[in-house]
Amino acid sequence: MDETNEPDERARPPALTPVDEAMLARVQTLMELTEAALRDVDAPYPIDDPGGLLRDALFVQSIADRLVDWAVIVERERGSSWSALGNAAGISKQSAHERWNTKVGAWVMMGRQRNGFGRGPADPAEHARRLDEWLAGLTGEAPGGISSLLPSLRDEAARQEANDRRAEVKRLEQRSEELRVECEAAYTAVMEAAGTDAAEEKRAVWAAKHFARAEAFEQLAAIEEPAAAERRRRAAEHRAVAEGILRGRATGDLTSRETVR
Repeated sequence: MDETNEPDERARPPALTPVDEAMLARVQTLMELTEAALRDVDAPYPIDDPGGLLRDALFVQSIADRLVDWAVIVERERGSSWSALGNAAGISKQSAHERWNTKVGAWVMMGRQRNGFGRGPADPAEHARRLDEWLAGLTGEAPGGISSLLPSLRDEAARQEANDRRAEVKRLEQRSEELRVECEAAYTAVMEAAGTDAAEEKRAVWAAKHFARAEAFEQLAAIEEPAAAERRRRAAEHRAVAEGILRGRATGDLTSRETVR
């Protein structure tokens, strides 16, 4: 979610399923939190370092905040509802959505996979191996504790299906963007044809573009469960605009007001 140095897409190793990718990032964050806390246990704080205790405590807190974000993302990938997450946090469904929906949205925009080398290797198998070794060193148990949490690490078919879905999402998003441009052009054509015999035909074309974009968002909703509600909302917006156009009630173009892809 806040990772850097994104590798070239062609060189990126095959990703795991979205839930396993999110789980891997969560465990990485747990490791960072554990290491930060252990460093502070016997850290000396000289008298000439005022604020040192607070500074380090806030650093640990920042990692804990990131851990919460990853926990929410894993839960959403597992199918947990906003109501369930609100109950777990002792807040309302609406409050949970307002608090974490942006983080989930950022994860969706990343392709629902870890991007970059900033927090662990891009190769999920290597990342899991390193975390296995870290946990084994901490607990004295045999390596493999983290890898056992990631079923798709050993399931090539599941990884292939997940990456096929990512490719389809990318295709649909590109098509949605093309349709956004086409909607704007169709709207302009309608305005230019106002009062002419061609006006009705131009409005039909304009409506069709919005219906097509609604269908693209419906297809995205079926593929991206964590963002399904937002995708369906966008589909409903475009469908309502299209129906308004056909009834002769639409006077502006939705695309000019869009702030979300």
